[in-house]
Amino acid sequence: MKSLTFDRIDDAAIEMMDCDSKVGVLATEDESGYPHLSFISSIQALDESVLTFGQFSAGLSKRFILDRPHVGFLVLSADKCYLTGRATYTHSANTGKEFDLYNNKPLFRYNSYMGFYRIFYLNLERISAIRPLPMGSIVLGAILSRVKAVFVRKSERCALPLVGQQLFSQLDSLKFLCYYDEAGEAEMFPVVQATSAGSDRITLCGIPYGKQLSQIPDGAKASILCLNLKMESVLVKGRYSKGTLEIERVYNSMPPKMEYVYPRSETIEPVRSF
Repeated sequence: MKSLTFDRIDDAAIEMMDCDSKVGVLATEDESGYPHLSFISSIQALDESVLTFGQFSAGLSKRFILDRPHVGFLVLSADKCYLTGRATYTHSANTGKEFDLYNNKPLFRYNSYMGFYRIFYLNLERISAIRPLPMGSIVLGAILSRVKAVFVRKSERCALPLVGQQLFSQLDSLKFLCYYDEAGEAEMFPVVQATSAGSDRITLCGIPYGKQLSQIPDGAKASILCLNLKMESVLVKGRYSKGTLEIERVYNSMPPKMEYVYPRSETIEPVRSF
């Protein structure tokens, strides 16, 4: 059974999303049908049925949303409460009231080097109620996941770089998993307990969110975004089966250059002429 959802954003959710000290995650669909998760802290509610977010760097999600406008989103507040939802991209603008409001936020108002240069607008489809993170279960799940990782380690292809493995292994790093259900809708939820199992796998136990994890079809295309409080992040994509994600692609989601680091999209040739 899926969680109760609504077709309007209530006042509590509007206030939660209006706060700048939050984590926002946007799920778009890539060219191969995998969820592409992006850290979008600027996502907020314009009113009870419209969402906006600002762009200040050029990642793949802004390209994917133009081709496939149906998206999923998750917002996590500083007091460890979160909500999820779905929306449809309608248009963008590089002038106007919202453009000015975004660029007058404290972080960007006096920033000469970086600012929002485009605002994206989305119509809300569904939104969940605000729910607390089950911190006690997360701690237990993190311990059990690390025990499990010892038995399912795999490092044949060196897919996830060492820095990515270390990021996933941090107990305080945030992780979010997304897959598409039978109707093609994005299902996203926190999986803070997840950890790296070598360079080729991410593994997690079913505590917490065992019910949601059990609903993921065996072999489903899934993605996990991992980030920490320093805003270091990495995105892994692959096939999910029985609590383990077999990594197929790794995406560096940090500025200034967001790109796939496994498999590499370009071949580095040695310099032979000097």
